[in-house]
Amino acid sequence: MRKRPVIVQHSAGTPGANGPLTAVQRVLGSALNERYEFVRMHQVGGNGALNVPLLRDWVRLLRRVRPDLVHVRGLQNEGFHGVLAARLAGCPRILVTVHGTVRDLRHGGRTWRKALLARGAEPATLRMASHVATVCEYAADRDFLRAHADRFVGVIPNGVPLPADVGAARSSRRAVLGLAPDDVVMIAVARLSWDKGFGVLADALRRLPPPAGRRVLLVAGDGPDRTGIAAALADVDGTEVQLLGNRLDVPDLLSAADIFVFPTLHENLSNALLEAMAHALPVVASAVGGNVEVLRQGGGHLVAAGDPEAFATAIEPLLVDAAERRHVGETGRKVVQDGYSLPVMLRSLDGVYRRILEGTA
Repeated sequence: MRKRPVIVQHSAGTPGANGPLTAVQRVLGSALNERYEFVRMHQVGGNGALNVPLLRDWVRLLRRVRPDLVHVRGLQNEGFHGVLAARLAGCPRILVTVHGTVRDLRHGGRTWRKALLARGAEPATLRMASHVATVCEYAADRDFLRAHADRFVGVIPNGVPLPADVGAARSSRRAVLGLAPDDVVMIAVARLSWDKGFGVLADALRRLPPPAGRRVLLVAGDGPDRTGIAAALADVDGTEVQLLGNRLDVPDLLSAADIFVFPTLHENLSNALLEAMAHALPVVASAVGGNVEVLRQGGGHLVAAGDPEAFATAIEPLLVDAAERRHVGETGRKVVQDGYSLPVMLRSLDGVYRRILEGTA
């Protein structure tokens, strides 16, 4: 007789490259291991089409471990495979957490593939789920989820750890990156896709007045539009840009920075945003999705998506006023501590798991 319920944690991608995988890693390393027996169901690459060998592997895994619950993160092709495998294996409970949707993509990709995912795989993923959750209130209110309201079990917000002392190793981390103590450093942590607003950011940086000293932009992340984004950011006077690629030391990079910039064109609830605020960085972000519900509580400035002039106007005073940066950043850290810390996420997740397993959700 099993002492702990078995919960399969589904994820996809590579470390440092996406939020859902980061969330899974944090859950696996948490105290919830004392209450649940977690089993990984992970794939490194994405699915271009139906991946029959992967389905076979996952069905065998699920039939062997006989989980009490399968938690699938994401709606796109990877999520579809996770839910389908769980259905084929006869798993009684399948929770799908909505992190994003292909409906929001504005750049890149093939139109027919987006339509196939939006009209086929994503609705099928939701229909096959026994329970549905989201990571933010904005996502919970989306039109395409209303048909599944009877299976909606609530919002499980992303949660991030709060560093004990955000300034403890600041000087040494800046030195490793070749940054002087009085350099003003902006940082963006995002997939290198035009959908993340890098074109807007490049245009905004061109509109800033010449700096009194050295001004630097660090960019952590990689993606399909790296070449074009690199070219756009290279053509910016007054701001030195460092493209760092995917990094596993993002907390160190955040500790070395002064301002977090997030011009994304659409978003649910970004781990990168929350991590920056946890490090007491003031934020300038586009007023989309979960950004709004986080930053309306303080911690930064919201600007209209796609508006480089507004973005530049919001950045400029933070570049020259260190006291304002500290004040706004400390406010943001308190917002994360109260509503988006790792303990908050784990309590929400545990509550949903309990209700599902007890049959009250």
